[in-house]
Amino acid sequence: MADIDNDRLGKLDVYARTFIPQSLREVNRAPANIFPSEPAPWVDFARYVQTFAGSDFLTSDTTLRPEDYSDATPDKHNQSQTPPTPSDGAGQGISLLTKQYYHRYFQGALKHEGAALQQECDDHALFRVPLFQDGNMDPRPSMFTLHVPGLREQSLRIEVGDIVQLRQLRFDLRGDVTHGSLITNNDGKQIVTPRHADYQYNSVVWGIDRLRECLALRVDGLAPRSMLFNVQFTVQAERLRATYMAVRKGQRGLGAISSNSWMRSMLFPEPSDGYYQKTLNKAFIDLDLYDQLLNYEQSKAVNTVLNETYGTVPFIISGPPGTGKTKTIVELALQLLGKHETSHLLICAPSDSAADTLVQRLSKHLKLSDLRRINAPSRSFPEVPDTVLPYCYVDDGMFSLPSFAELMKCKAVVTTCRDVQMLVRARLSNRNLCELQCKLHSVIHPDTSPARARLHWTGLLIDEAAQATEPEVLLPLSFVTPPWTSGPDESQWPLFVMAGDQHQLGPRTASKQPSMQTSLFERLLDRPFYCYHPLARSKQSGGVMRPLTQDMLPILRPAFANLIRNYRSHPAILATPSSLFYNDTLEPEATDTDSLLSWSGWKGQGWPVLFSRNESPDEVEQDGGGWYNIREAMIACQYVQSFLQHALLQPRDVCIMSPFRAQVRVLRKMAREAPFTMPAVNIGPLEAFQGLESKLVIICTTRTRDRFLNQDVAKGLGVIHERKRFNVALTRAMSGLIVIGNSDVLVKDENWRAFLAFCQRNGLCDGLTPPLGELEMGNGGLVSRLERQLLHREGMDENDLHALSNGVRTLGVTDDDEHQLWESGIAFEKFVRESEEVGR
Repeated sequence: MADIDNDRLGKLDVYARTFIPQSLREVNRAPANIFPSEPAPWVDFARYVQTFAGSDFLTSDTTLRPEDYSDATPDKHNQSQTPPTPSDGAGQGISLLTKQYYHRYFQGALKHEGAALQQECDDHALFRVPLFQDGNMDPRPSMFTLHVPGLREQSLRIEVGDIVQLRQLRFDLRGDVTHGSLITNNDGKQIVTPRHADYQYNSVVWGIDRLRECLALRVDGLAPRSMLFNVQFTVQAERLRATYMAVRKGQRGLGAISSNSWMRSMLFPEPSDGYYQKTLNKAFIDLDLYDQLLNYEQSKAVNTVLNETYGTVPFIISGPPGTGKTKTIVELALQLLGKHETSHLLICAPSDSAADTLVQRLSKHLKLSDLRRINAPSRSFPEVPDTVLPYCYVDDGMFSLPSFAELMKCKAVVTTCRDVQMLVRARLSNRNLCELQCKLHSVIHPDTSPARARLHWTGLLIDEAAQATEPEVLLPLSFVTPPWTSGPDESQWPLFVMAGDQHQLGPRTASKQPSMQTSLFERLLDRPFYCYHPLARSKQSGGVMRPLTQDMLPILRPAFANLIRNYRSHPAILATPSSLFYNDTLEPEATDTDSLLSWSGWKGQGWPVLFSRNESPDEVEQDGGGWYNIREAMIACQYVQSFLQHALLQPRDVCIMSPFRAQVRVLRKMAREAPFTMPAVNIGPLEAFQGLESKLVIICTTRTRDRFLNQDVAKGLGVIHERKRFNVALTRAMSGLIVIGNSDVLVKDENWRAFLAFCQRNGLCDGLTPPLGELEMGNGGLVSRLERQLLHREGMDENDLHALSNGVRTLGVTDDDEHQLWESGIAFEKFVRESEEVGR
């Protein structure tokens, strides 16, 4: 009987949408009286512009003709119409991204993104749910609370100011849901009346409590006939329209309207935009660092950007996990501000949390008046760290913009890529400010020709750039772009620097199209200008970053930096990701990664990596609610309990992740209750941990049957055949990594096969795995440099260990070419430093 049920399940769509009775669906389709609600407080941008430009000095934005965006989404506060999505129009059939068809390419992509977002909203629709008043959340009479499952995990994209459509339910005498007119003729047919009997309240989100998974909704004019509702969420119209307009502006910067090539060189860099160097670099970098702990690669990246000798192209900092991307961006910002007193930097990140981190680090060196964190009014105050709040501007109980004079004095403005739209609407872009300068000069000095305007924003730095879509990056990029005509000369063009890692999770999009899921960061690194360079990471072999030599000259100076030193993880944890994603180039530099080695559960070599086999079948919640695995959750909690009983770490030092949200719910429930009772353990979906780290990471792969793998891949779910999720999962751990899964299923993925082969070669498995010969097919057969060095270290005597302590780069002491190159490089740098000291 079980086999029959399994066969039936295999033929069904396990991701089918939850069944909703037809009577409830019909309610949403019936005509209704629509009642709007008061919009949430927002910035009055027109009034803001008048405070510094009056009404005569800034023309209306003519970069877009009305017909260019007539199909874009309306303002989020316009409640009289359902937001459409941008039409691809002439963009149909444009599959190749080129300078000529840049706008059309992304026009079609944004259309699909809008449609996917609408589908996402439909998937989160709620039926027959209560609305109640909660005095603790908001005591005002027109404010109501709505519980939204999944709000904590941010699976639903919703912000303060968004519209939530509420269909009030009506019931007949039998208690069944009814809709339409209750007046019928002699034949029992409904008679249409001038006013509909059904009500739709277009409520507005005024507050979000993700911890309690509740929305505070403003609902004006609510007639309490029934407090049960159907709930429909709407697409964030303004966000879509902003990216659409940024793409269009990008096309104008690429086209004939522009007399300079800045935008073209930023989006489509060519060799002619670079700088050829004919001499070798100095061995010693003479920088007075703010952060004295910067390593050589980080310092070199900062030095290259400061000297501006790589050309007019984006400078890209490629930073694998734990290599200090943010540290490098912060140092670069401080150096730029210190070198040029007139510098004003726009510093962005794709997420609020990443932007907050930038502020926290910059605030250690910048005065309050020199640093500002711009938040949209849609952000709630509890989400902002206390250390960041002093750098935010609050007006009338919401986040807003500081005065024009205050903002112009500020040296560094930090915000998210999307929230740059606030600065755009406030007319503070380089093009707007240059126009204002010229207009004022013409009025004050009508008899003299205006001098060339000087750019206000001298640089754009984006951290975690691989997590932003290209249209999102175009928002800040078009904001700092020089005027298309009669602007400053090339020597004054703004810098553009991105830091990120294209091998970790990319942009979060509703659409699965590559055009939206490929970031500008990743696309540029695939261009010949970067990927064919002899010093590119992809060109290195044997795990050694080869230095520039005389015989390579002349050569394009690399407009990129490869960070290689990992300050997070034990070498055994790094071995597989370094080999698969980073050409075996990662160097373990972390200290105190041996703190969990005394745990008795480690196998084989005793390294802090363990694969635990689990064959218990995965199960699916009713109505496609998601996948979970009870036995796997039990194993994970038992491992955590074992570490806690041995007093090796605190609960907050543990992270348990799963790619399936249903399994996350099971894990949380099990860990919080007896017999485990571990409420402080961090448990969440895999995506939530990108950028974070924990001493011990337990990965619950959950999927133990292969019959649903194709559906997982089609939906972009799971951790099998998902390279970036695999890499993120393995690189969060500092001192211990445990993976729970079925090796018979995982082996079907070449990346998991390589990890399993690593575990089996070194005896790190708890349970049976496929034969080593099968595992070593493809990438699984590659033994990484870090693995070889770990094995070598295991056999070293005391003299070797003493020699090892004198060097940082290698894990083993060998006589190979790599070690000799490194030793000679250290000796040469020491000689140069001593020579410079003598010269002084």
